Amino acid sequence: MYNDRIPENTVISKNKRFLLSSVKTNLTRFGLRTFSLMPLRVNHAIGSAFGRLVNLVPNRQSRFIDRNLSLCYPSLNPAERASMVRSNMIETGKNLTELGVFWHWPKARIKNLVIEESNRQLLDVALAKNRGVIIAAPHSGAWELIGMRLTCDTPMHFLYRPNKKSHLNQLILSARERFGGKCYPITARGLSSLVRALKKGGIIGILPDQEPGDDHGVFAPFFGVPAYTMTFLSGLARKTGSPVVFAVMERLPAAGGYRLHYLPADDDIANTDPEIAGAALNRCVEQCVEIAPTQYMWNYRRFRKRPENSEPVY
Repeated sequence: MYNDRIPENTVISKNKRFLLSSVKTNLTRFGLRTFSLMPLRVNHAIGSAFGRLVNLVPNRQSRFIDRNLSLCYPSLNPAERASMVRSNMIETGKNLTELGVFWHWPKARIKNLVIEESNRQLLDVALAKNRGVIIAAPHSGAWELIGMRLTCDTPMHFLYRPNKKSHLNQLILSARERFGGKCYPITARGLSSLVRALKKGGIIGILPDQEPGDDHGVFAPFFGVPAYTMTFLSGLARKTGSPVVFAVMERLPAAGGYRLHYLPADDDIANTDPEIAGAALNRCVEQCVEIAPTQYMWNYRRFRKRPENSEPVY
């Protein structure tokens, strides 16, 4: 006879995982709520201190930052690179603590955080075409705030890759959708929903420097280094005729707020040749990074996937 009872140790293991996830979720909620109660000046001061502290001890994130900078800025000497690593860790600390602000402050306060929109006419012209708009926002500056700010005026649609730390997923979704935005998972159904929203004239947001899945990208230069680059954005722009506008939310010094930059897309962004389109996309991302180089997410292993017969870089 077959024993179809679930082993007791399996039940206990599942209960432990559920309990651990609940504890992590509640701690994260508490931390973000606490950070949201602080003035931005105090919030950023704590984030800066955290970044400095982490940078004092050897860690994987600092190593990834240093490696990426050595690849993308080979002219930097070791002292210059170490200084940039330190600055980037400080900005990373701010990136963490300010999430409490972005995910909890009311709409009016969120709008007031952005003190300037540079080249806003690029977005206005794109909207006037009534073909939908693709906002391409790399992981630079306070990129989480871009969608929050734009959604204050009109609903946006976002691609969403579930976080590996499952206890964060619901927090992220509820925060990004609280002003009327809509998140879609990176699945066939999610992508179809995003395309439909764009064809109806909606605004969609895509992280153009996110590594795509297998067979959904091409290798294209990023600061001169081959990077596995998504083809989805370029294909979407080509098939729909929707304009692409790049966006960067620069974090101003001394907690002075944020400046939202709009940049035009390269003419080849929708080229029929995937490699030409990929190179154009990465040139645009490079321009975004250069607005505030120390605010880019350099701890992201952008060159994890390598061309055939190439040595790993991490």
